Amino acid sequence: MVQIPLECGPMVRHFLVFLLAVAFVLTSCSKNAKHETSSEDSLGFHTTSSAYVREDKDSWAYVTENGSFHYKEVLGDKGTYEAVLLLEENYHNENTPGIEGMRGDATVKAWTLTSPHQREMRWTAHEKANEGEVRDLFFRFAAWGCCDSPNVYTYYNMLSGKKIYVTNSDLLEVRGKGIGPLSVRFVGFGYDIVNNRGHDPVLQYGTYKDISQKVSIHSGKDYYETPEVLGDANGKSEKFHLDLSDSPFTFVIVVLYSAGSEVRIPVENDVIRLEKAALPRGYSLQPEN
Repeated sequence: MVQIPLECGPMVRHFLVFLLAVAFVLTSCSKNAKHETSSEDSLGFHTTSSAYVREDKDSWAYVTENGSFHYKEVLGDKGTYEAVLLLEENYHNENTPGIEGMRGDATVKAWTLTSPHQREMRWTAHEKANEGEVRDLFFRFAAWGCCDSPNVYTYYNMLSGKKIYVTNSDLLEVRGKGIGPLSVRFVGFGYDIVNNRGHDPVLQYGTYKDISQKVSIHSGKDYYETPEVLGDANGKSEKFHLDLSDSPFTFVIVVLYSAGSEVRIPVENDVIRLEKAALPRGYSLQPEN
């Protein structure tokens, strides 16, 4: 026990009492913190968010840093849940007044939960994007378009973390016979303004695990003239979901531009048939690796 000399003045005694009280509180907090760190009841997964103004040479930049966690059960090939993933999402966005557009940088990390208290790194994905979200079998990043540029969406496989589709709109989902993710095909179309400006837009066809065929479409259109992509079968045209459960993967991909021009590309028995495509004058198709 610490004794305070009586000969000290009232002000000194009060100050010493204050210091002793602070020391006691800090010691208690330190003990509690050590106890919480070693607790088996806490997973201890943490992330942060912040907002600040950065002073550049001639302007200010408004910056946000947003981090969050999400749990997600993910389907495998057989249509049953294959894994429970913990996703850590971090988004850095900044805007400078007087300059159009929001500059973004996004990183997502996925862990497999091996027990309530342990996790193993499964994959990491990074894009020049502003936001992201889980879209069924995919994690989708979104880079917001600036001025006349369209949004750019990048799709990653949730199980493997493999980058697959790059589009300017939602994927067209084509459902065939059978059950589970492997009975579904996807059609994507887009200009990759973020990473490949100047390249012709690319039509992509494949599964949730990989792209089987890619075709660039040269139309002479500007990048901001984003067409609509449809699936045409049995007298119906669909933008989001095409049901082929009673037939093989045989349908027509229609790329429809605002001026009324359309590109029609047949898919027969799950294979794009470029030699049977119908094109307006001046358009051309080129297979991509």
